[in-house]
Amino acid sequence: MKPSIQICSLETVRKIELSSYSGVITIENSTIENPFRIENGTPEQLILKFDDISSTMDDYIKPQKFHIKKALSFANKVGDGTLLIHCHAGISRSSAIALAIIVESFGPGKESDAVEFLAKINPNARPNKSLIMMTDEILGREMALFKTVSNMMELTIHSP
Repeated sequence: MKPSIQICSLETVRKIELSSYSGVITIENSTIENPFRIENGTPEQLILKFDDISSTMDDYIKPQKFHIKKALSFANKVGDGTLLIHCHAGISRSSAIALAIIVESFGPGKESDAVEFLAKINPNARPNKSLIMMTDEILGREMALFKTVSNMMELTIHSP
């Protein structure tokens, strides 16, 4: 089953009508000053707070496996509904979290199909390297996802 996922930036999510979504995953920087919150609780919102980094730096929050596990659990709860995933730019963290959800739903051996699906829904995707590597570990893919992403698109490996 192909999940219904849309990816956008923080700027875009503030402007769109959310009533058609079954869930929203908000990925925030640790330094955000004006966080996005869904006031009435509809659709349900999962808030993940970590920075777009691949190694520990100062007071920034490095992505952890529990962030991915929470997103996978949330997506499973949303089920067949439409999921909106956003981070600051809608390119790295949101794409990596979306890919985790997509690759889990496609199943083992379908990593290429999952990456192609991500590229269709977000042509600007540059998934965060750390998140992709952790997704491989969580789903037991033995680096198949990381290798596929590395061959098919550019990964984001940077510091804030």
